[in-house]
Amino acid sequence: MTDAIPKPWTMQQIAAAAGVSVTTVSHTLSGKRPVNPETALRIRRIIEEFGYVPDAGARRLKSGRSRMIGLAVPDISHWYFGRIARGVEEMANEADYGLIICSTSNSDPRREKRYFNLLRTRSIEGLVYTASREISPTDELMKISASASPIVLADEDIAELPGVPSVTSTNLSGAQELGRHLRELGHTRAVIIAGFAGLHSTVQRVAGIRESFPNALALHGDFEMQSGYELVSDLLAHETKFTALFACNDIMAIGAMRRLREEGLRVPEDVSVVGFDDVDMASVVTPGLTTVRQDMLEIGRRSAQLLIAGLEAGSMAGLESVSLPVQLIIRGTTGPAPRFATAV
Repeated sequence: MTDAIPKPWTMQQIAAAAGVSVTTVSHTLSGKRPVNPETALRIRRIIEEFGYVPDAGARRLKSGRSRMIGLAVPDISHWYFGRIARGVEEMANEADYGLIICSTSNSDPRREKRYFNLLRTRSIEGLVYTASREISPTDELMKISASASPIVLADEDIAELPGVPSVTSTNLSGAQELGRHLRELGHTRAVIIAGFAGLHSTVQRVAGIRESFPNALALHGDFEMQSGYELVSDLLAHETKFTALFACNDIMAIGAMRRLREEGLRVPEDVSVVGFDDVDMASVVTPGLTTVRQDMLEIGRRSAQLLIAGLEAGSMAGLESVSLPVQLIIRGTTGPAPRFATAV
């Protein structure tokens, strides 16, 4: 039999142990009133030793606010959305907000309705929403946005929700840089392994590459490694000629590289390969993957920051969308174009 986990102390217990009033403890925690530094240090040491969890119910009754926000992601187990979630959590913690993370299972309407009801009932004050493979927003998302509920879109813009602020990366300029890099290496024949066809990021990345390669063939996958592998198999089976391959994310690029090697093609001597995101794996594969670095953690932080700013102001009106800069990272998967375009 294990010992029971001790409960965190109440504010009254903290005050008694510190020899101060409950009001002094409250001011120490909120920072709204000055407290003698020695007293504040003593209080914080007691809290650190014995723990303290604010009574959310009492705080809500007093202020009319829950100070809770939600984050809806397609799949919390996916590394990409996990980084965004971490950024939202960090910002919420800094601003003294609680966070409920909701996995929508790729925008399952039943799950979305359940989580949006938290917003309708004020169990959460606002929501950071990340789009999934669905091209258009679900009816539930359209309804909740039409009600002027506090929502911020993270990672993807949604054209049908023009009044909802978003935090995204500069996908177009990142892909343009990759295209220019490949052109400068002498490549003239490129293929594109794209993500889901209607996602805003996919549209922008394909458009960016096509500024340098207007006739590039684009095949659409699902952002997973097997998708990159299988799409390259299709290209090779149809004897498509290319010297450069652009994948809309690093994971598909790595799957594409594996299939090229199986066919006896060298990267970058026969085919140059580029990706997008700069995931951890991009720097450890051999050769290292040339890609565009975007900061998913910062996307999460800025999304939560934007939402909380609206909540504190009492209105989301006037909040502007944010587009974060990206960075071209050149590694070993790009090199001068071979004399003849690769074909099998």
